[in-house]
Amino acid sequence: MMGKTRELNTKESVKVVTSNSFITACGLEDLSLKGRKLLYLAISQCKKTDTEFYEYHISVKSFAEMMDIQANNVYSIMESTTDELMRTFIKYKDNKNTRKYSLFSLCEYNDTTIRFKLNPDMTEFLLELKGNFSQPLLAEFVKMRSPYSMAIWHLMQREMKSQKPYADHVIEFDLSLDELREVTGTEHKLEKLSNFKNRVLDKALKEIDENCNVVITYEHIKQGRKVIGFHFVAKSKWYR
Repeated sequence: MMGKTRELNTKESVKVVTSNSFITACGLEDLSLKGRKLLYLAISQCKKTDTEFYEYHISVKSFAEMMDIQANNVYSIMESTTDELMRTFIKYKDNKNTRKYSLFSLCEYNDTTIRFKLNPDMTEFLLELKGNFSQPLLAEFVKMRSPYSMAIWHLMQREMKSQKPYADHVIEFDLSLDELREVTGTEHKLEKLSNFKNRVLDKALKEIDENCNVVITYEHIKQGRKVIGFHFVAKSKWYR
């Protein structure tokens, strides 16, 4: 049965509004780049006044453009991406309770169109948010080429309160190494700090520079001789 449908809004101003607890929910770290992009597209369609999720359609052509894939690969990638989204769940711990949520309740496609809907049980993370939420721009995520970059920028936007520094302004914040590893799913990968920085953190900062026009540098935060986090300084690309 068809649910309530609404046209996709793909304007540059569209934001991915989520509760801060959603950003670090266990399970998102395993999403592929394409899976994360389609998830963020779905989330970005939620309006401030919504009390429920709608169904949305994206043309196969638009999907291919968003994912930067060739026409001859689009249907196999469409199938693998929708399979991934239907089987992925997030795990959220609240006091002593652990709750698990499937991300999507529906993914359907044919030769021309993909139809999708978020799991209605996830409204607490995405609708009628009163505080402790972040709202980075969808357009910046869509341009990225690594799921690590998307996860790190989302986490940083939480710390930056969804703002970006303007020309004569800087934003400073700290993030622990543990939290960066958790959102990128690298707790048991790239265990040498140099490998993590080269293949995850530095690559993400390069993509943020290229796609968000924000230059971010960092210094180590140490406990004794051990690096436990980073102090970040974010400046506009046009900082003076």
